[in-house]
Amino acid sequence: MRQQLASTSFVVNSKTLKLLLIGTFLFLTVSASADAPDATPKLKTVGFSEPLVLASTEVERQSFHRETFIPKRLIIPSIDVDAKVQPVGKDRLDRMDTPDHVNEVGWYQYGAKAGALGNVVLSGHLDDLQGPAIFSDLGTLQRGEMVTLQHSEQVAKYEVVSVERYRLEDVPLASIFAATQSERLQLITCAGPYDPEHGYRDRIVVTAKLIR
Repeated sequence: MRQQLASTSFVVNSKTLKLLLIGTFLFLTVSASADAPDATPKLKTVGFSEPLVLASTEVERQSFHRETFIPKRLIIPSIDVDAKVQPVGKDRLDRMDTPDHVNEVGWYQYGAKAGALGNVVLSGHLDDLQGPAIFSDLGTLQRGEMVTLQHSEQVAKYEVVSVERYRLEDVPLASIFAATQSERLQLITCAGPYDPEHGYRDRIVVTAKLIR
């Protein structure tokens, strides 16, 4: 008899069950919102996904119809940078080399050209024994500020989207140097503290996106 009551009292059709479940869900959602009226809403953040690595032939093919050029000048008005850019390769340890002069910027010649798909990578010195160098204020850049690369009449403008500081061993080299379908500019310099034996412990990495 008990089994018969159970089977007759709790049998509902599927449509009724769905309506009950939906009503319960809405009630719990509204109740949760009402119980926490002072909750601080979380702001959405924007970040980069992992780079999509392309073969060099694919990068060249996709950049064929773009106005690309070897940068000769870097201009960042907000930190008073107006510097000559020189091509650099790799040092004896297979790392990106640095420019010869502390008031010039090095462009990684194995990376993307200005205005092209990929990572346009530039590095500059933080200081020397005489005092601050060309990228001494790089870490003070703010999102939305402008960075310009030039070669004669050719111009590529970029907007800063992130400024990050990393321990040397944590620098995301793949994201900075890999071929990618994004049009990005990467600016790199050192940051303290300074170790007389190993140099500066940290790196500043500024990422900017090309503005069409």
